[in-house]
Amino acid sequence: MPSRRKGKKMSGFRFPVRRELIPWIVVGLAALVVFLVFIFRPGPEGKDSPIEVRLLELAAERGVPRGSVVVDDSIKKVDSVFVRTWRFEFGDRGARDGFVGDVEIEGAARHARVVVPPDLAAKEISLLMDFGPEAFDLKLTVAKPKVAVIPPTPVPTRKPTATPRPQPKPDARGRLAILLDDAGQKDDLVSAACALPTQVGVAVLPFLPKSAETANAVHAAGHEVWLHLPMEPEDYPANNPGPGAVLVEMTTDELRTTVHSALNNVPHAVGVNNHMGSRATANLKTMTWIMQELSARGMAFIDSRTTIKTVAEKAARAQGVPTNRRHVFLDNDRNAAAIRKQLDEAVYRCRIDGEAIAIGHLDPVTVEVLAAELPGLAARGADLVKPSDLVR
Repeated sequence: MPSRRKGKKMSGFRFPVRRELIPWIVVGLAALVVFLVFIFRPGPEGKDSPIEVRLLELAAERGVPRGSVVVDDSIKKVDSVFVRTWRFEFGDRGARDGFVGDVEIEGAARHARVVVPPDLAAKEISLLMDFGPEAFDLKLTVAKPKVAVIPPTPVPTRKPTATPRPQPKPDARGRLAILLDDAGQKDDLVSAACALPTQVGVAVLPFLPKSAETANAVHAAGHEVWLHLPMEPEDYPANNPGPGAVLVEMTTDELRTTVHSALNNVPHAVGVNNHMGSRATANLKTMTWIMQELSARGMAFIDSRTTIKTVAEKAARAQGVPTNRRHVFLDNDRNAAAIRKQLDEAVYRCRIDGEAIAIGHLDPVTVEVLAAELPGLAARGADLVKPSDLVR
């Protein structure tokens, strides 16, 4: 009988693997796992958050509340770098030194150059975090240790007496400048303003029906022309400063275009003072951009001081813009007796301090009082000068 071959049972497909290749396969798989872990690992904590937010977070972790950090204490350009100064006060030296290490780690994660001062024992150290076009100058101080204060034994209170105002010497003299705001709406008072002493300056609002005509007439009469630049107040838009106003939310290009347009609309202007602007003049970045434009044109700035929070003079000096401030408002109360009293205050201030700037409005009562009183100022110890004479 013919022999039958016994069939082999197929248990499934097997891929032939040479035994000596197994170690290499294991090494390859391990390398693949390491590669995948590296690719999908989470980034450094806070790397994707804005650097301003991250600095506040790092400071808070070291015991510095956000509200105590002085953000953008100053903003200035050094060469082409926009340097922002922030101030931090730490509870102790250990917290401050820990923050320095945190900033170094954060800078490495964000590809920033971090410059640590060699002497960390100083009372205040300056830590630079440089991103190229922008840099942060971080001023780090340590709070003084608190000393328990024993309340003093109460003593009988006395009724306070008013401190007498210092009186100028009989021969004291000072320089006084007067600037009249809000010109440009109508021309009915222009001729009266032009008849005042030529030292009186006139600030013209832009983009009004008579802005350019008023500026030309005042200039032709020998008076200084100033641009009365509208700026954003605290209660904007309920209180609108008018056309051509500088707003805090403007971009750099928008702000520069606004300033250029206003200057072009008011010919012969030698400088700028603010109309309203309680919010804008308190914003250092906004005022820095404005001062850069004025510096490029060689113009001056007088701060009308519509808020005690103003940083306008600080920004002007940082950008090399000649500047000064208003010392007396002449006509907040627009009646003749009140205006004369304020003019007396301006004369007093210039004799005590050597100089003063008074700001009023192109208003019928104000112009009438000035026409009557200015000729007698010299005999009272006040030398009338142009506003530009008191900027530096």
